[in-house]
Amino acid sequence: MLFAVHISDGVLSWPWLAVGFAGAGILLVLAAHRIRDEEIPRVALLTAAFFVASLIHVKVGPTSIHLLLNGLIGVFLGRRAALAVFVGLLLQAVLMQHGGFLVLGVNACVMTAPALLSFAIYRSLHRIPWIKSPIARMLLVGIGAFLWALSAIYSITLLCNTSLTTIDESAFAIANERITNVWFLVPSVLFAIVAIVIERRLENAPEFPLGFLIGELSVLMTAALNCVVLVLGGVEHWPVAPLLLVIAHLPFAVVEGVVLGFLVGFLAKVKPEMLGPIDDYAPK
Repeated sequence: MLFAVHISDGVLSWPWLAVGFAGAGILLVLAAHRIRDEEIPRVALLTAAFFVASLIHVKVGPTSIHLLLNGLIGVFLGRRAALAVFVGLLLQAVLMQHGGFLVLGVNACVMTAPALLSFAIYRSLHRIPWIKSPIARMLLVGIGAFLWALSAIYSITLLCNTSLTTIDESAFAIANERITNVWFLVPSVLFAIVAIVIERRLENAPEFPLGFLIGELSVLMTAALNCVVLVLGGVEHWPVAPLLLVIAHLPFAVVEGVVLGFLVGFLAKVKPEMLGPIDDYAPK
């Protein structure tokens, strides 16, 4: 039960369950406020995509992972993202016994928060005129690769310095020192440069780097939030499993970044009105 990005029933203590439902309720009220008829088909479409993606699992060691697509939902739906996430998680619990009913609120918050962050990043950056310039594109890819490398270093360091029952302060101190140490920063920068060179040679659409960054960050943030909730709110202390979950999702963060990058680039060419919440394109 611990080796899954959707937390299962019986894992968290009741205060966390209560806070989860309260947070999910607030997100749903805000998402449903003044929703228009023309927005409903888009919400339904993204809900279906979110649900279908959860059906395709890849076995990685003791866990199985799948595309999350909450970054995609955030870019497409904006503040309506909570509606698609909650309904999708409910369908997963009912039809696939994936996750649980008591933890539905917590899982919804964990998945929706990165979706809203993705929306904020996209909305802030895609309107900048020079964001599609070669320099900006290299910067976006480089930042994404650099953050991925630091996330890998930090999570692996924590795992290697954690006991089976607790994460002590010394583990965090070592991890913090690693990501500021020149011997680890230099390889991370080199990794970012390699990613930039590969992206430039592929000659992707100008919107690819922004989609790549958003897709990658959404997975990293979801896995990190899931790990924090399990470590702080678990009925028992089990830090190793959540950290392994984060590490297992590192490759999928790249995959989801590439998927979202190509999708954003494609839609920007054929149907740009699909990108961003429908409010951005409604008649004024």
